[in-house]
Amino acid sequence: MKIALLTLLFALSLCAHELERVTLQLDWKFQFENAGFLMAQEKGFYKEAGLDVAILEYEGGEDIIDSVLKQKTNYGIYHSSIFVEDGKVKPIILLATYLQQSPLIFVSHTLIKEPKEMIGKTIMGTSNELKYSPLGLMLKHYNITKENSTIQEHTFNINTFIDKKVDIMSAFTSNQLFELDRRGVKYHIVKPLDFGFNMSASNLFASKKEIEENPQRTKRFIEASNRGWEYAIKHIDESIEVLQKKHGVAKSKEALLYEAYEIKKLMNLDFFKIGEINKELTELTFRQLKRSGFVDVSEELHRFSFDDVLKNIQSDFDLNSQERAYLQAKGKIRACVDPEWYPFEMIRDGKYVGIAADVMQHFASKFGIPIEHVNVSNWQESLTKAQKRECDIFSLATETPTRKLYMNFTQPYLHLPVVVVTDNTKPFTDSIAELRGKKIAAVTGYSIIEILHSKHPSIEVVEVKTIKEGLDMVMRGEAYGYIDNLMVVSSYIQKEYTGLLKVSARLGENLAFSVGVRNDEPLLLDIFNKVIPTLGDEKRQSIYNRWVSVVEEVSYFDKSMLLKAFGALLLLITFFLYREYLLRKYNTKLMQLSITDKLTGLYNRLKTDEVLEDEHKKVRRFKGYKTAVAILDVDFFKHVNDTYGHQAGDGILKELAYILKKNLRETDTIGRWGGEEFMIIFANTSLQDAQKVCENLRERVEQYHFEKTGITASFGVGLLEGERTISESISLVDEALYKAKESGRNRVVATSLSKQK
Repeated sequence: MKIALLTLLFALSLCAHELERVTLQLDWKFQFENAGFLMAQEKGFYKEAGLDVAILEYEGGEDIIDSVLKQKTNYGIYHSSIFVEDGKVKPIILLATYLQQSPLIFVSHTLIKEPKEMIGKTIMGTSNELKYSPLGLMLKHYNITKENSTIQEHTFNINTFIDKKVDIMSAFTSNQLFELDRRGVKYHIVKPLDFGFNMSASNLFASKKEIEENPQRTKRFIEASNRGWEYAIKHIDESIEVLQKKHGVAKSKEALLYEAYEIKKLMNLDFFKIGEINKELTELTFRQLKRSGFVDVSEELHRFSFDDVLKNIQSDFDLNSQERAYLQAKGKIRACVDPEWYPFEMIRDGKYVGIAADVMQHFASKFGIPIEHVNVSNWQESLTKAQKRECDIFSLATETPTRKLYMNFTQPYLHLPVVVVTDNTKPFTDSIAELRGKKIAAVTGYSIIEILHSKHPSIEVVEVKTIKEGLDMVMRGEAYGYIDNLMVVSSYIQKEYTGLLKVSARLGENLAFSVGVRNDEPLLLDIFNKVIPTLGDEKRQSIYNRWVSVVEEVSYFDKSMLLKAFGALLLLITFFLYREYLLRKYNTKLMQLSITDKLTGLYNRLKTDEVLEDEHKKVRRFKGYKTAVAILDVDFFKHVNDTYGHQAGDGILKELAYILKKNLRETDTIGRWGGEEFMIIFANTSLQDAQKVCENLRERVEQYHFEKTGITASFGVGLLEGERTISESISLVDEALYKAKESGRNRVVATSLSKQK
């Protein structure tokens, strides 16, 4: 039973991680060329991979490469497998390629048999397309320049070409050709591939730092994205429906079908697996860029694919001569540890043992010098010794502002969920915010104390010297709970507090644990950052397994007594499980009642405010992330109440709630804002797309057959901006709603560009 329980706790500690939040910046709008990523999200493939993926639609002006290299976004899509700036190859790492052939072409009003016939013509395209894409290579090769031709920036308006304001336009075979054919416009195609210029497109990439810090997360993201593309290609009609209904894509189904089959053709699935990287094509592209003068002669193409980089960071541990000399001169590394933090680390009979101890031993084997622990009686003593430079590293610690004064921190090598332990009489809760005003014990010096003080100041923190002291306070009722990471508290509960204490709440984030390195010896930080990637998943797992497994040898037992004891234990477990089930059921029901508007069944004002706060944080944190907000008001609702009575008015509000729920995405939040006003929060949505959705809703309301009388609604729409407070943004939306009312009602008005930054 003990083995099973500890195994279960370990499994929970691995599975209980919150979904890891990552962002993907697209290089174009939500269309079929990005359907694979959207379907990976729609079908739950990312969620199954433990990821919460924010897919950012291209809005124009974003520097995708810069955003990924500076880790503002985790992953990006680019039209080439190589990115060049000022003659230098940017260090992007290719994760997957989805289009083995670029869809970029030129369309012309006249027949062009050879590219040199384009000289003297007016050519329209984006600056990137006309430089680093197959189009740019072809122009360079045939010496088509601004000096001998008129080259202008793309307007993204097909009428510019149709009206013959330009002679030649860059286009996608999957996009503009359909519209030209539909309008009966005659055109000719100049395809770079016919003249020996080809690149891959829709390339998924990341920075090297992202891969070094999160190799397995990146691998899971690639695999889930590939699954999404496989599903999108096999279920084209369903994918199109998702694009139109859930992502507001305005293209007709015929246009999206045309795009889908063209995308499938460009994937070249007869020769390549979905997502497969064509290294030979990338190397050819590099040589062509070099021959064309876009890349400096001295530049070399280093490791550029995920697989190569992954193999390198898992196997290579290459110190330079200065670093090797530093270690040799140092002789040993002194580690400050937590003497009582089982199973991660502890000091027993003067010996340092635990998960972190095994990790340090692995690092020491790479260094060629020992890592020795410093004897301390508690964690606070370790902090003090580190400040006095009596130790070189923290073996396992979280970065905090206070610690940064005297320590630097490596990339994390462990992520742990944080939980609150209470006695068995306390209810489960989904939010630590519900613990406001309560006493929560935590070990002095632990990073969680700083987090609680900064993020949850209403919680009263009681500092204790050891974990056991904190748990004993909970047992005696002197503290409501004790806070620590899941694996540690599970171990203590199993050993000493079974049936007395339980995990009742989780903090809304995981703690990242790194090696803390004294900041007056920067070489040591570089050395540890180099050695951490050698701690591969297999090695890490074997260390975990050693410290979470329990082996018991029983020399003799009475079989009948064991069966009776097992039966009693099973009955006891069943009773407690049923009791917890009832508690959860009633707590869930109470929670639902507290956030629901009784009349409409939608979210109430309190819950809607909470969602606004969450979205506002995302808008401020993630570059390019947009959240739109709409407030709608029933027109002449007072007249309805006065004529047909309040009961009829309530019925109309219920029917209106039904219309909203039926015609909005699952990701959209609908709340009753007050009286006959409703608020819609469109997560990860541009102002223009939200406007389209509201116009559709306005028509649905107008066409709906209400029981008593016809009803219309007016809408105000705007963006939730990071530069403004929530209140300021909502005031702008209110102004737009007022204008909709003032200008005749039954219409959608968006906030003006002068006010909406």
